[in-house]
Amino acid sequence: MTEAVHAKEGVIFAQLWHVGRVSHTALQPQGAAPVSASAIATDRVSVFIETAPGAGALVEPSAPRALTTDEVQELVQLYIQAARNAMEAGFDGIELHCDNGYLVNQFISAHSNHREDQYGGSLDNRLRFLREVVAGVAECIGKEKVGVRFAPLFTTTDEARTYLGMVEEDPHATYIEAIKVLEDVGIAYLSIAEADWDDAPMMPEDFRRAVRSTFSGAIIYAGRYTAESGAKLLDSGLADLVAFGRPFIANPDLPARFAHDWPLNPLNPATMYGGNAEGYVDYPVHSE
Repeated sequence: MTEAVHAKEGVIFAQLWHVGRVSHTALQPQGAAPVSASAIATDRVSVFIETAPGAGALVEPSAPRALTTDEVQELVQLYIQAARNAMEAGFDGIELHCDNGYLVNQFISAHSNHREDQYGGSLDNRLRFLREVVAGVAECIGKEKVGVRFAPLFTTTDEARTYLGMVEEDPHATYIEAIKVLEDVGIAYLSIAEADWDDAPMMPEDFRRAVRSTFSGAIIYAGRYTAESGAKLLDSGLADLVAFGRPFIANPDLPARFAHDWPLNPLNPATMYGGNAEGYVDYPVHSE
């Protein structure tokens, strides 16, 4: 896969992520409980499990158990090994997935981290897992080959709190401190996923400006952007790149469609999870 991308003069990063408590015993070795910063279950979010070969279903996550201190440190080493594996497979770099209520986010958030060791309590302690993973991976493969994705949320709706991550008492301060961790290491880029559901709140302008003044690497934003709104954000100087997800699934030639103002294929949400090649590699490219 990486060779095919490079043959087209493309660049490809592998996204590394650990879902932590957003999992199910059916996905764990020997049917064990998922792991998290603390033994606090999440709810109103579903996980996808296999129900038959080529078929699956969305179910409620299983209750997690808290990682021991030694296990947290072992996980740091697993992230480092995963990054090493990705580079050996031909990727140009890796992106650490640190949002969506998954494991790194579970350590950062005071809602899901009630630990009493050096990985819990103060914000500085809750950022320790992030700090150790980012620093370790950067040392292993080179900081210029590392990106991090966050999804800071500035709303208290249930949808945001349970699915995209726990909303902190002061999300601005929490995530600017987290971004300082990235700046201290000197990684290549920061990717920020914005709330993308209907009527989602806008990312505060003062937060965008704080991000720009805090982080000297490339800044990427994603979140229901169009070609027009993405260009406007770039023109503001607050972003270096704009990312597209669902439009790219349905439009494998999305850059060309934007460049030529061609219409977009509609996305079929029913084929976004599980199944087979349908909905992943069968959307047509534009033809005159």
